Order: sequence, then structure tokens, then C-alpha cells
Amino acid sequence: MKKNTYKLTGIDCAACALKIEDGVNKLDGVESSSMNFMLMKFFVNFDENKVSDEEIELGIHKSLNGVRIVSKNNEVYEDTYEEPKVFKKINFFGRKRK
Repeated sequence: MKKNTYKLTGIDCAACALKIEDGVNKLDGVESSSMNFMLMKFFVNFDENKVSDEEIELGIHKSLNGVRIVSKNNEVYEDTYEEPKVFKKINFFGRKRK
């Protein structure tokens, strides 16, 4: 059993915090997770033989759009996740945008 603590940003309300908890709890191998909304800390207990740190981090990102991991286990952590870009330039009433 392993325990990780993540400091997150980009969470605006308690409902958003619950989305992250629900998303990560669905991963196979996660025993429990809880979000402290006031401290912006996310706690996860998991079986490292069933789920990896990277899968948990991806689960955090997929649960809520715009969430970022600031630190992991009280160490500065470089979050390399990039959200896919879905917007592209389109013609606006027949004129090209500059």
C-alpha cells in the first residue's frame, strides 16, 4: 500500500473537488482518495502493484479540466501534462481572421 499527497491548483469549488475524488476512485487499485478543498491537497491510498503514479496523475487531469499538480509528496513537481487543443482558426463570415 502506498500513499501520495498532491497539491493542486485550478479547483474552484467543492463540487470540482468531488469530481476529482470520484474520477480517481474509479481506478483499479485505488483504495481511497480524499480532497481537502481548503488546503488544495489531494490524498490517495493505492496498491502500487495495480496502479502507477502516472495513472493516478492522468486520472486527476481527466477528472477535471484545467487542474494542475503543483507538488507531489511535498516536493516541487513538474507537471508535464498538456491538455489537447480542440480549438482551431476558422473563417468568420467568409473573412479570414488575422
